[in-house]
Amino acid sequence: MLTHEFIMLLGSILLQFQQIGPYWAAGLVAGSLVSVLLSGRIAEKMAALASGSFWPLPLCVATFLGILSPLCMYGTVPIIAALGKKGVPQHLLASFMISSILLNPNIFFFTFALGVDVTLMRLALSFLSGILAGGLVLLFFRNRKVFAFERFASPEDKKKAPFFLDLFKAFRITAPYLLFGITLAAWFERYVPPDMVAGMFGARRGLGVLFATTVSIPLYVCGGGTIPLVRAWMHAGMGTGDAMAFLLAGPTVKINNLSAVKMIFGAKHFALYLAYNILFAMIAGWTIEFITGRM
Repeated sequence: MLTHEFIMLLGSILLQFQQIGPYWAAGLVAGSLVSVLLSGRIAEKMAALASGSFWPLPLCVATFLGILSPLCMYGTVPIIAALGKKGVPQHLLASFMISSILLNPNIFFFTFALGVDVTLMRLALSFLSGILAGGLVLLFFRNRKVFAFERFASPEDKKKAPFFLDLFKAFRITAPYLLFGITLAAWFERYVPPDMVAGMFGARRGLGVLFATTVSIPLYVCGGGTIPLVRAWMHAGMGTGDAMAFLLAGPTVKINNLSAVKMIFGAKHFALYLAYNILFAMIAGWTIEFITGRM
């Protein structure tokens, strides 16, 4: 009986990988291409942005460059520190940082496993969150310092890794998380009744958004490992707004990212960072649920 259950679970895992693997592979290739070909230009463009021009345009450019950046949070923080020391205005750094945390080319292509509509929605909301964050910093912290870069040494220029080496590195980092996510999703689909999912995420009244935002803190470990789990939840009845709240809150408040974020904020600004991202995720989720008629 145990052997039979194991074989069935293994079959579910292989089926999950067959369905989601191509999106993961496309994301790896896209991320490595951007990393090898464009990451230097992204830093140059950020350094060239000036606060004197019409302010919405630089905010949009900084947000777009953040989404285009293939770096993880621990790679983004030193870049932000270096750009800050070069005089890039802090509201542009805020836009770049938030959008970079929320989305990158790898995760963008991987999100297509959840559907085109969810992917484009995630892109639009990540863009909006970056612009809004920069706008709020510009509005409320025009003459006050948000970031603290004193502890960061100026990074030395490093030789760019060739494409296939960068691709292998991305594979090595993301593959364990993908395997974990697929295994968890397969187990979930086999042993958790769909009715329980509807109960967990509150089919109506928007309670699912609140629950999704809360569980994103312990469960969102890596973007690649999370997609299979969200996909399984959505197939079992999770609402689009619930899923979007999870995908927006998770990257910004996941536990292994917070230590990196705290390095560039004091306690007060770190609390504001958490509050902003949690509120944005919940409001976005509730708005989607209202539009789709689930509230």
